Amino acid sequence: MKKTELLGATRLGRMHVESAIYFSNNPKSHCKNFQVLTNTEYPASCFVFTDNGTALVADLAFREFAGYLKASYQRKKKLQVEGKGIKYKLGDFGINFITLFMGQSATVKGYLIEVIFQASCTIHLCGDILRSFITQVLPDVCPSANEPNSAENIFSQSFHRAVQTGTFESPRWPLSQIYSPTGLTASAEPPALAHACVRLAMNQFAEHINTVRRLSKQSASSTPVVTGSVVSGGQFVQNSPQTTSSNTSRQSSTPLTNV
Repeated sequence: MKKTELLGATRLGRMHVESAIYFSNNPKSHCKNFQVLTNTEYPASCFVFTDNGTALVADLAFREFAGYLKASYQRKKKLQVEGKGIKYKLGDFGINFITLFMGQSATVKGYLIEVIFQASCTIHLCGDILRSFITQVLPDVCPSANEPNSAENIFSQSFHRAVQTGTFESPRWPLSQIYSPTGLTASAEPPALAHACVRLAMNQFAEHINTVRRLSKQSASSTPVVTGSVVSGGQFVQNSPQTTSSNTSRQSSTPLTNV
């Protein structure tokens, strides 16, 4: 963060990401495990992802609805992941530094850095822009652009698929306020691309949060691990010496991008 401030970045405030996970009480049933994500960048919505990749964008009240499924699902509080971050703006880019925690523990599980390209950009063009920005501004936590497979180390699988196809299916979005870095806007028919970018961003969050959970079950590694993903923006996570982390990213026609 200090280097970012030295480059002239402006601090914008704080953000919060939370993921609760629900497991089926009957492993032999056809019920899929799912996680519910919330992000203060989109205060009126929550994002639901099943373990087979199915995604749903719902009203924030869905968080309470999941609690009524106790007969079929059980919430694993020890696997709940919480991210607390600080937001910065540097030129056309937004940078969010997020610290990850799991369960009720105060131990840091990882550090997530989200890079947002705030200019409008189609998905298949944003990869090179984000890769160049990340490797130059954040070289200490990101592989060099000249390093073999650097793109694979920076971007998530979902972002690679979006870049290859040039699109990402638009989500079913509730008729509610949507928050962007420029403020709250209400629209009955929000841009499809903006929704697709937000959904892709949150999908990457889900991927990397699952990585945090998976790595937390393994023995602690003494070597920090870095992973990443991006669309118009993206995020990546660096594990703390005794924990794990993950990364995600997003893109949109509005200022939405992470690294």
